[in-house]
Amino acid sequence: MSTYDVELKDIVKVFESGGARVRAVDRVSVEIEDGEFFALLGPSGCGKTTTLRLIAGFEQPTSGHILIRGRAMEGIPAYHRPVNTVFQDYALFPHLTVEQNIMFGLQMEGVDKKEARKRALEALEQVRLPGVGERMPHHLSGGQQQRVALARALVKQPAVLLLDEPLGALDLKLRKNMQFELKALQRDVGITFIYVTHDQEEAITMADRIAVMNEGLMLQVGTPKEIYEHPQTHFVADFIGETNFIPGALLQRGGDGFGQVKLADGTVIRAQLSHALDSAAKAVTVAVRPERIGIAAPSDRPAQEIDGLTALDAVLAGSQYIGTDTRYTLALGDEIELVARLQNVNNIDSAAFQAGQRVKVYWDESSTTVLDQ
Repeated sequence: MSTYDVELKDIVKVFESGGARVRAVDRVSVEIEDGEFFALLGPSGCGKTTTLRLIAGFEQPTSGHILIRGRAMEGIPAYHRPVNTVFQDYALFPHLTVEQNIMFGLQMEGVDKKEARKRALEALEQVRLPGVGERMPHHLSGGQQQRVALARALVKQPAVLLLDEPLGALDLKLRKNMQFELKALQRDVGITFIYVTHDQEEAITMADRIAVMNEGLMLQVGTPKEIYEHPQTHFVADFIGETNFIPGALLQRGGDGFGQVKLADGTVIRAQLSHALDSAAKAVTVAVRPERIGIAAPSDRPAQEIDGLTALDAVLAGSQYIGTDTRYTLALGDEIELVARLQNVNNIDSAAFQAGQRVKVYWDESSTTVLDQ
């Protein structure tokens, strides 16, 4: 018996479009744990919504297998699968009260009206909307309507809740508030959530694990920290947050997971190798996050004082004050440009560095990732 709530085994989905065959999902395999908040993240057209629809039963795979709680889903229609779906468009019936909206699916299944009402009121308690059952949907705010849609899905007690960009219709501030509420709700109800989004911050904020997708492929699966700190491909590093990419040539691989990389100006640095780096790669890219880069006056020479730091000469090209931190643009010779971000805290004077000033930029070797170019 499977210990996973959802298993995708080598799933392929091909659509016919204008005489051409489009592979929307390409050999996707993943196992999703019971009670996990799992995010499918990627740009539009990457295959994330198609993957969700395959789990829901709205689409059938061209090949491969889908199991929910160990049961194969081949031939099982959407309405017989132990899942429910929440869409970006809440699709609440405008002529029914909130309570009637939530009860609707239960009554269609033949659940006694008294029992259906009891479960609807319990679902409203779960989503922190007690006492609104008699209201009409248009009397509620966007965030409240979103929670009613969640209650309508949860009332049927699915094994897995599928959410297709459910916060997309909300304004920015409300969307951020709802991210924390949705995560807290998932912890409270304890069921598996599979959440589709193109918003990296949304995925990092809420998910236990993230699958980054592009062109039908699942490029990397891991915790938010693993995805952010240790991207395995250029696409993942670029899609999640802001990243500096420094081209170079891999000179030597060490047995400790680090390698020697020669940059365009001839400087040789030591950097951490990605697990997915091609074993034959010579031309590579070193990725380092802007917040991992420090700036110092040339006389500070941090790399000579602290083991494990890389320090390079640079010229400060410009800076932007953006509230919580200051964003610096730096030139390493004529061919390499870096961005560094320093937090604006009491012990850092953002005016200490001026355009045209020669500085040292430095970072910890473990903050880098060497990727295929």
